[in-house]
Amino acid sequence: MAVFNETNKSKWTKDGRHWYFICYKKDSEGKNKPYKSKKFMTKKEAEEAERLFLLKRDNPAKKQFKIIAEAYFEDMYKTKKESTIITYESAYKVLILPYFEDLDISEIDINKVRQWKEELDKKDLALNYKNKTFNVLKQIFNFAVVNYGITNNPISIVGRFQENKSKIKKDEEKIRYITKEEFDKFISVIDKPLWKTFFIFLFYTGARRGEALALNWNDIDFNNDLITINKTLFSKVKGKVLITSTKNNINRKIKMSKILKEQLLEYKKEVMKYTDFSNNWFVFGNTRFLPLVQIDRYKDKYFEMSGVRRITTHEFRHSHVSLLINEYVKTSREKNIKIDTAKFFLMMSGRMGHTVDVMQRTYMHLFPTMQDELVDLLDNL
Repeated sequence: MAVFNETNKSKWTKDGRHWYFICYKKDSEGKNKPYKSKKFMTKKEAEEAERLFLLKRDNPAKKQFKIIAEAYFEDMYKTKKESTIITYESAYKVLILPYFEDLDISEIDINKVRQWKEELDKKDLALNYKNKTFNVLKQIFNFAVVNYGITNNPISIVGRFQENKSKIKKDEEKIRYITKEEFDKFISVIDKPLWKTFFIFLFYTGARRGEALALNWNDIDFNNDLITINKTLFSKVKGKVLITSTKNNINRKIKMSKILKEQLLEYKKEVMKYTDFSNNWFVFGNTRFLPLVQIDRYKDKYFEMSGVRRITTHEFRHSHVSLLINEYVKTSREKNIKIDTAKFFLMMSGRMGHTVDVMQRTYMHLFPTMQDELVDLLDNL
């Protein structure tokens, strides 16, 4: 058992980690097998990791929550996207670790989990975010059940966070969006081609911000009016970023409208004036993606200039769906065609990269009421 420094620089990791340790541990048959750790940046980090490894190996009854959680995240790197792991770790460090780090995992019972939930309920956090954090804790316990002999998962027994049903919530509070008229007013004050194209792209495609930022000119097929969405940009801490597969690992092709195609072609002509232009460039940002801080600053600036109520970048996605719902209902009524919400959401799920179920749960309330059809049935009795 010792800590080593990898002298062959070709075997260092890309970010320069080269310290590691080697220990023995028993396999499923009880035989000692050598175990070589991942690499660390410093000798001290490798020694600390070795200490935790030995504690876990030699004291199986001492199942400290913090150690098990660290092992869980290390195991995640084998199968999960780094962007997913970073998101999980962020929630864990802020909302889970401070409550449980001094406890053995066997000490965390139903009551302690309920107390933890009560503390999170006091914070100004979205329900979805609290339940994402809940899932992280649940997965850590599932990992402990499989790998550390924990007999039950108290997280599953307690259950997820629930919305306060006593609070009256108006439809307009469930989801925010801007109308076509509001968007036209917003876009009219933008004089910079980059920002005008960026916001038109969001409004007329419904793409996620990260998907738009990861887009290259190679992903746009002007001959067939198609945009390929097959990656997303994920912002890490300290300004670092990752380009990974899409949120749901689903590649999709989005058909361009005439307005969007004309704007993209006009903007590309401007960008192609650079002598080193390449189709590998980011559509928004050229050789480097647009900084997220800049996006929010310009977005808020243009909303203030236009006098249109402010929405988030993600809510341009909601606005796109609302736009298509309104047009679908309008066209159906003009042609005297029955409004088929099931068909509509099936079409939209492929465009938005969501399941039909998610689309229905999120946007069904935007459809006009069907009460008139029901009353007609009663009147015909």
